[in-house]
Amino acid sequence: MSFSSATACCCSSSSAHSYATASSSSSKNRGGTNKTSTSLRQKSRSVTRAVKVAADAETAENTTTTTNTSAAPEAASSAAASVSSAAAATTEKPEPELKSDMGVDYAPFRDLLKSGEWEKADDEHRRLMCVLAGEDAEDREWVYFTEVKNMPVTDLKTVDALWSHFSGGRYGFAIQRKLWVAQKRNWAKFFKKIDWTTGENGDYRKFPNEFLWRADAAPGHMPLTNALRGTQLFEALMEHPAFAPPKTAAEIQAEELAKVQDQVTGAVSRAQGEFGDLMRKGLKGLKKPDWMS
Repeated sequence: MSFSSATACCCSSSSAHSYATASSSSSKNRGGTNKTSTSLRQKSRSVTRAVKVAADAETAENTTTTTNTSAAPEAASSAAASVSSAAAATTEKPEPELKSDMGVDYAPFRDLLKSGEWEKADDEHRRLMCVLAGEDAEDREWVYFTEVKNMPVTDLKTVDALWSHFSGGRYGFAIQRKLWVAQKRNWAKFFKKIDWTTGENGDYRKFPNEFLWRADAAPGHMPLTNALRGTQLFEALMEHPAFAPPKTAAEIQAEELAKVQDQVTGAVSRAQGEFGDLMRKGLKGLKKPDWMS
C-alpha cells in the first residue's frame, strides 16, 4: 500500500467521525433537522464508498506486486535456460582422431590448421600427399595420378577431416568433390566455383600468392591440387574410395566389360600388326613371275 493511499484512508475516517458527531448533537430538534440528517447520511455513505475504493486499490496493488515478484524468478530461469542452450549449441566438436595406416604423424598439420596458418598448412598437406603416395613420389616431390590408388583410405579421411574441422566444413577433398559433382564434373565450372579463376576471362590462378589464404575464401578453395598440366591427378583424388560413394553392381559390371573390350581391341590390333609383318617378310623372298616382267 502506498503512502498516498494510506493518507487518503485516514482522512476519510476522520471525516466520518465528524459527521456522526454533528448528527448526534442535533437530535434535540428532530423536526427541524430531518433534512440535515439525510444530508449527513448521504455524506457518510460517500465516505464509506471512498474508504472501500481505497481498500480495493490497496488489495489490487499488493496482488500485482506479488504476481510480479513470483514471475521474476521464472523469467530469470527462462533466460538462463536460453543462454545455456545457446552455449551448448556453439560448443566445438571434438577434434578428429589422428588415425593412420602408415604411421604418419598428423600433429604438425593439425596445429597449422588450428592456428589458421592456411598457406603453411597447404604446404604440409602437399608433403603428406607425397608421403602417402610412396617413396618415388617423396623423392620427386610430386604425385603422379596412378599413385593415388596407393593412398590408404584411413589416412586420406584423417587429412580431410582435419581440413573440414578447422575450416567449419569449408575446405577439404569431400567438399571439393561435392561441388565438382554438382557442376556435373565440368572442370572449368568447378574451378570457377571454388574461385581458382580470376577476371572476366577466367584466367587460372597459377602462383601461391594468387590464392586466398584465409578462413573466408570460397568453399572448396583449399587444399590446392596442381591441375595446370591436366586434371588426371585431381580426378583420381576425387574418385578415391575415401571420398567417392561405393560403386553399384551395374557400374562395376560396366567397368569390367569396358576392360574386356579394351583387351579384345588390343589383341586384334596386335594380331593385325603381326600379320602385316609376316606378309611383308614373305613378299620380300618371292620373285615376280615372268609374265609380270
